[in-house]
Amino acid sequence: MASIPLLTDQDPELGNLPSYDDVTEGRNKPASSNNRRDSPKKLRAGGIFRTLDETCDANSVAFAHVSIRLGFLRKVLGILSFQFLLTLVVCVALYLTPNVRGFLQEQPWILFLTIIASFGMLISMFVYAHTVPINYFLLGGWTITQASMVGVIVASFNVEVVIQALLLTAVVVTGLFVYTLQSKRDFRKYHALLFTLLCIFLVGTCVQIILMSPMFNFMMSLFGAALFSVYLVFDIDMIMNHYSEEDYILACITIYLDIINLFIELLKILNEINRH
Repeated sequence: MASIPLLTDQDPELGNLPSYDDVTEGRNKPASSNNRRDSPKKLRAGGIFRTLDETCDANSVAFAHVSIRLGFLRKVLGILSFQFLLTLVVCVALYLTPNVRGFLQEQPWILFLTIIASFGMLISMFVYAHTVPINYFLLGGWTITQASMVGVIVASFNVEVVIQALLLTAVVVTGLFVYTLQSKRDFRKYHALLFTLLCIFLVGTCVQIILMSPMFNFMMSLFGAALFSVYLVFDIDMIMNHYSEEDYILACITIYLDIINLFIELLKILNEINRH
């Protein structure tokens, strides 16, 4: 019985395999170069972006033309700068106006009203994220609502604690940005874990509203600060390697929320430390 020789140079995925008769009669021919697939090429985006073989999405901004990438980054950073500047102006105005500050401290329902309005506008922004100019108007309105919410929260703290939290937030955010931009790790695989931790944090926040325990509030603030720091790293990685150039509104929303939440948690931690 004739035996079929082992073809060590033949890849089953490359071209058609020789027939039985060709093999037994010695007519095995090497696969034509036209039948071979080209080896995967690294689509280098350079700098802060990964390559395709490092788990980036092929349609992400990381593989767009350099002018598109730079335009995307300028747009995101420009919008974020405007958001934080507007937030700072609103917070300072509310804090430095004695009558307004006293009114906000005596009316806690205003905080819940701004939270509800913020959630409503946030849903609208996700729906119209790619619709110009509606997305810009919604983003501006949502930023004002968020700034008002932060202003209501800040009005309850001493100015020294607010400045300390602001500086510490700036240092932490800068460090996390630098770490994420030079890291080659794929953070997307931690999405389920982060979502679970976020759900635990939300449940703990609801429990704190009922317990009103200073110690439990301090522990939740530590947990929240760590959680939103990790979320900032995760979202930066998603924006740089998995978002498309049309997702600039979503990018601004995620980064803004991460930094604002981190600032609020650090504010509560520093306030508790200064009290003791």
